[in-house]
Amino acid sequence: MSQEPEATGPGIVVLSPSFQVLHMNQRAIALLDQLEHTAQSIGAEQAIAAPLHQHCQAIVETLQTRLGSNNWEQFRQHCTIGDSTYSIFVNGFGLPDRRGLPHSRIVMLLSPHNPVPMPGIREEALEMAGGEQKACTTHDMIAPQPPIQGLPISIA
Repeated sequence: MSQEPEATGPGIVVLSPSFQVLHMNQRAIALLDQLEHTAQSIGAEQAIAAPLHQHCQAIVETLQTRLGSNNWEQFRQHCTIGDSTYSIFVNGFGLPDRRGLPHSRIVMLLSPHNPVPMPGIREEALEMAGGEQKACTTHDMIAPQPPIQGLPISIA
């Protein structure tokens, strides 16, 4: 069995709403290890980077709201975590369960993200702002994923 898909595919993290890590593949571990942030223990033997924890918390809050209104639809929240030198694009999926929050799941797909410099904004401005980028969005429908870097795109 080849390890190449693991090295180039997405990092996958599956969590319970109490942030217990149910599954984390090697790619996710490698991506999170590259973050300059310190790891924070979150009720499990494994550690999750603090920015990922914040995104998980946002998904749990959305899960609680949806379960409270009997909305069982899956949803997606995405964000970019990291700073101007290294960042990760996170697709977080909330999977509500009719039995309640403890049975619901959070699935996160992680992929490296190279920020594109914006015209008119200099590196110094980003550094003065702390260099950290974070923007989260919630979607009820699963939208197409952004292209994976390094894959050729054919234009017909």
